[in-house]
Amino acid sequence: MRRSRCSSQIGLSLLETLVALSLFAVSAATTGKYLVSQIRLSTTNYLSTQAYSLAEEALESTRALRFNDMVPGTKTVPVDGRNFTVATQILNDTPANGLKQITVTVNWSDPLGPKNVAVRTIYTEVQR
Repeated sequence: MRRSRCSSQIGLSLLETLVALSLFAVSAATTGKYLVSQIRLSTTNYLSTQAYSLAEEALESTRALRFNDMVPGTKTVPVDGRNFTVATQILNDTPANGLKQITVTVNWSDPLGPKNVAVRTIYTEVQR
């Protein structure tokens, strides 16, 4: 007795293998694209956090000075291979007499383009 040809075949055909590999390739490409996007966004968030930290540090060091010794300035700070430009601007008698408006702006180059953050406060002289 001879078995029928269909019942004796075992394994996968070439067509089934190609379909499975195609589905795997499409899902791997989609996952890879998503992963690259998430890494870029994670880097952007990390750099933004570093920029806010630098802005806060510059603002606090300016506020630690005597009221009349506060002066504007700019400095470049390297963090993890990237240069952040920290600019401090001080406006006297703004928004009213006897007050100073302190603005710290941090600029850097991001994988998604140039970015900046700004922190602003109003300061008055503390009588001791």
